[in-house]
Amino acid sequence: MTNPWLLFAAAAAAALSASTASAHDFFLLPESFHSHESGGLAVKATVGSHFPMPEIAVTSDRAEKTWAIGAGQPQVHFTGTDKTSLGLHIAESGAGKLIVAFRSKARDVDYAEDRISLILEEYRLAPSVVALVQALPKPRTWHVISRRFAKTIACVQTCNGGADLSAPVEGTLEFVADGADLSHFRLLGDGQSLARYPIDLVGSDGKRQHLETDAHGSVHIPDGLKGPMMLFAAVLAPPRDGDRFTLDLTSLTFAR
Repeated sequence: MTNPWLLFAAAAAAALSASTASAHDFFLLPESFHSHESGGLAVKATVGSHFPMPEIAVTSDRAEKTWAIGAGQPQVHFTGTDKTSLGLHIAESGAGKLIVAFRSKARDVDYAEDRISLILEEYRLAPSVVALVQALPKPRTWHVISRRFAKTIACVQTCNGGADLSAPVEGTLEFVADGADLSHFRLLGDGQSLARYPIDLVGSDGKRQHLETDAHGSVHIPDGLKGPMMLFAAVLAPPRDGDRFTLDLTSLTFAR
C-alpha cells in the first residue's frame, strides 16, 4: 500500500516547483463545529492547500500524541484512513466546549538548494532566522526538524462549559482563545505570547489573509467573518545542537 505521506511529499514537491509556493496546512476538521449529538464527534486529520477541503490523509502511525479536552471523559479513537484524511472519533464527551489536538512525530528533512527559497516563500517566518538560512554556504543543504501540531474547537450540544479555551494543550506553539466569543486569539511559543508575529487566517472560502499579532501576542478576527476558519503560524528556530533548524507549524480550526 502506498504511504499517504509519500503522496503528500510528492504533491508538495510538485506545488513547490511552481513560481509561487502554496501553503500545505495540517489541520483538523470536525464533521460539525456545533454537534447536537451527545457522546461523540467525528473529526478528520488532513493536509490540504485549500482549507476547508481535506486533500491528503495523515496516517495513524504518524501520531505522536492526541488530546481530547472537555466535559465528561472524552477519548480519541482512530477510525481508519481514506484518500483524503485520517478519521478520529471523540467518544464519551460531555456537553460543552471540546478541544481536540494532534501532534505528529517530528521528522528530519533535508532541503537541497533548489528547494530552500520555495520553502521560505511558503511560510511566513521571522526575518532574523531566515537570514541565517540564507547565509548558509552554497550550494546549501538545509537540515530541518519538522514538527506539526493541529487543534480544533467544537461544541457538543452547547457552547457553555466544557474546555478552557484559553489554556494551552501542549505548550510548544499553539493558538489559544483570548475571550469567550472566538473573536480574539493569542499565539503562544513555549508558553509565552509571540508579539508582532506574522500569522495567516483562512476563511471558509479558502482565501488567505496575512495578519500579525499585536504587542500582546493577540490577533483580532475581523468583524463579520463567519463560518469555519483556520489560524496558522510557523516558527523557525536556529540549531541548538548539531546543524538542524527546528520548524514548528501550528493550526487552529474553529467556527463562528
